[in-house]
Amino acid sequence: MNLYTPGDGWFGTHVTWKDIEEDMRRELNTEAIFGKNKNVENIGEGKGFMSRIVLVDPDWQHKDRNLPERFVVKILTLLAMRKLNDDMVEKNGTDSNFFTEELMRDFEERAKALHNAEVTLYNHVMTLQAGKFPAPKIYYTRKFSESNPVKGYIIMEHMEDAKIVNIYENVPPKAMNKILHALAFLEACFLNVNTKKTDHFTQNMFSELYGPLLDEKAIESSIQSLRKFGGEYLAEKIDSLNDVVRKFLDATTADGLSEELGMQRVVCHGDLWSGNILWRRSDDDGLDLAALLDFQTVSMGCAASDLVRVFCACLSGRDRQEHWEELLEQFYGYLKEEISDQLLPYSLEQLKESYLRFFPFGAFLIASLIGGLFDILCKNPDEEQKKKSMQTAREKLECLLDDIVFFYHRNQKSLDQEHPKNIHNHSARGTLDLCFNGHFVQRVQKAASF
Repeated sequence: MNLYTPGDGWFGTHVTWKDIEEDMRRELNTEAIFGKNKNVENIGEGKGFMSRIVLVDPDWQHKDRNLPERFVVKILTLLAMRKLNDDMVEKNGTDSNFFTEELMRDFEERAKALHNAEVTLYNHVMTLQAGKFPAPKIYYTRKFSESNPVKGYIIMEHMEDAKIVNIYENVPPKAMNKILHALAFLEACFLNVNTKKTDHFTQNMFSELYGPLLDEKAIESSIQSLRKFGGEYLAEKIDSLNDVVRKFLDATTADGLSEELGMQRVVCHGDLWSGNILWRRSDDDGLDLAALLDFQTVSMGCAASDLVRVFCACLSGRDRQEHWEELLEQFYGYLKEEISDQLLPYSLEQLKESYLRFFPFGAFLIASLIGGLFDILCKNPDEEQKKKSMQTAREKLECLLDDIVFFYHRNQKSLDQEHPKNIHNHSARGTLDLCFNGHFVQRVQKAASF
């Protein structure tokens, strides 16, 4: 048995009603049982390729205490990845060499390690200050082991009133504060813990997870998706990206950024973008952070790798260009609060420089996600909403294309110098003057109304 061929459990996995009922009855200390009207729904279809996200209605019978009416089970499986490949083969009429038996066995072992790392993170964070880290309540976790080779899952709270703000929508900059605080708290939690915990977290996440997926075929596919989405309007900018993308899309360099800049490695989410964040509507009709999700890619790396991608995915292009430095400073302030009297893992200047260095790589990952939205958005029957979503996504993408190319050239100049420039001025104007050439300074200053 393995994770990439169908089992006889829920939605082709190996996890069954019996497994989950036994776990929940034990963990909730109840004699209640699941009823005959119990039901499961796959609510994660199309939202990831390493898990089934299953909403469970247990239809509790003989309740003897307050029990969750519904809950979610996140099950590790590679079936979604195989389906994605099969769909692409059918659509493009070509064979794929990705899903060879040998490669799938290797990827399965890596996926199991990622799941076990996520479980380790949840188990540690949830023993700390209750409610300080925004995450669903965890009822039970099950790791993979030699005696449990195919049933790895996390049973968690169903956050009924929370929602994802999609990548073709925008989050206002002020709503990002709680994300920044949560990331700072997470870093602080693992700074001085037993290394047995962090040994489960990879130090080469980009090489291990993205490396095999960043070959020429994948890059060309991403560029073609961007051309389809951007149309003639963004054609020239996509040409400029295509000229340089293979020069900066280096997973090994991304993994080694902390050492390159003399920064201490810290715990990173590893895949922080719109799809892994839940929000609630606040009293003033704004957005309030409900939870950060999906820590399968938790790693020991550079803090900027999370920050670049979450800014690129959540903020409008203009807001990101105007507020990135201010938000980094807010994050660093939270980190100092959480660490208190401990030694800080890096300076603010190092954080800003790492953001600029990582930007082309991280922003391209987000741009590729936007590029793949065209077919999805075109299926929206609401013409007004479809038009609004396309405009929002195109604005975000256009700014990403501009900045990816610019920061690539900026970083090359910096690396070519014997002593790369550091950022010393904490003001937005001062940092921009040090980082950007005159033409770009004028463009950014005009956009930001400096």
